[in-house]
Amino acid sequence: MTVQQDINDTSSEELDKIVIRDATEADRAVIQGLLHGSLRRNYDGDHVAQADRIIDAHLGGGADPVGHFSKTQHVYVAEAAGEVVGVMNIAEKRQGTMKISPLIVNPDFRGSNGAGSALLAKSVEVAKERGIRQLYGTVAEPSSWIETFYLNRGWTCGSQSNSQYRPGVVEHAIYYDIDGDEAGTVREPLKFEEYSPSKYEELEGFLTSRMDAFVEGIDEDFVRALVAGHERRNSREVESKYKEIFLGYASDVLSSVVAFGPKKGGAVKLMPLSATSQSALQETLRFAQSWAEGRTHKLYTHQHVDPAVVTAFQSEMWTLEGLLPEAYSAGKVAAQWGWLAGETTHLGRNSDRLKAYTERFLTFVQNRGWGELEEARSLAMAVGGEAGELLAELQWLSEADVVELLRTDREFKNKLSFEAADILNYLIRFARYCDFDLIEAADKKLAVNIDRFPVEEVHGLKGKRYKANR
Repeated sequence: MTVQQDINDTSSEELDKIVIRDATEADRAVIQGLLHGSLRRNYDGDHVAQADRIIDAHLGGGADPVGHFSKTQHVYVAEAAGEVVGVMNIAEKRQGTMKISPLIVNPDFRGSNGAGSALLAKSVEVAKERGIRQLYGTVAEPSSWIETFYLNRGWTCGSQSNSQYRPGVVEHAIYYDIDGDEAGTVREPLKFEEYSPSKYEELEGFLTSRMDAFVEGIDEDFVRALVAGHERRNSREVESKYKEIFLGYASDVLSSVVAFGPKKGGAVKLMPLSATSQSALQETLRFAQSWAEGRTHKLYTHQHVDPAVVTAFQSEMWTLEGLLPEAYSAGKVAAQWGWLAGETTHLGRNSDRLKAYTERFLTFVQNRGWGELEEARSLAMAVGGEAGELLAELQWLSEADVVELLRTDREFKNKLSFEAADILNYLIRFARYCDFDLIEAADKKLAVNIDRFPVEEVHGLKGKRYKANR
């Protein structure tokens, strides 16, 4: 889905509420507040100073007086009923790209009136007007719902970096190819069929004409060995190095080849894997993922480093697992890409385990019809009741007793963990009933506490000692 399609799908009544306009001096205070209020959660630095810098550049005609690669800076605001509810700064780069840094919507207006979508659509509009080929930006991993906002609008998550803007916080690079939503006519889907001897010459011609640019040694002997591996597929013995070869056709034209080779440990290597275009490669990856269902926990492959190849793998949520210099050809670099079955998050992240668990747990509740019996008061009381059960486990113990039991008594630790899990489960149900995102609420509360408890004032203090010093 492109950004413009998302805007078109929004009701006209909603769009009438949003006005996207250039920022003015009168907006400075609210822009400062939006940047400080949002960015301080996951980013170090002076965000008020950042707001002043981008506003000054914007009001000064767009020229960035301190930027090295930036040509221009423009700040837009989203206004609803006369109130500024969002802000976006876009920096045009000398390389023909444009960075969104940042795009922020007041938390009270997220998802309610299309302000974020309208700002994002404005960035695409400006990029097209200025001949920009790609928009890009970054999202802090704890703000997973923001990344989802971008991904649902046609953006791709490209890479990750740990401790880039704050120690311990993982940052994700995201991008949107401007020409991607103008790629042309709708393509006929590929049709995949298992290799048969009648396809030998076609297979040989395809691989020897395409793979030798990346891999040395792709010749007739390689193809014969590959086909022999396919003929051993019924053995299902890993040590026989068998292959399962499939060919993808578009209008009877061979457009991709993929061979599945099971390895020790249960992973399956896709080699060779080659396609005539980025779209054909993406379809082949999706076919491979469907083939993997119920067969393996992981797919991986080695590919040459090429913009279209990288985009295809990132778009289908494969993880870049490493670079292999000269592994397949002198003077060239290969990249290992991996995909885990059942992994629904980008880049193989583990940090969304709570989100994945929440989905599984709520499905468990719904399947048993318990959701229909829920009431806010009952769920809140259940949280308190489970907290009481946790306290009961500790009631007559000193702190030294607790430390010793945690070290020596596995059953004691299990009891505490289960009582804590019960509290979490009821909190999840309570948040779902009240229709708020539990993690986003916790993130907002953390932002409040960052201001409430400055490090220089509270370090080493707690409770009444801190209040007495206030």
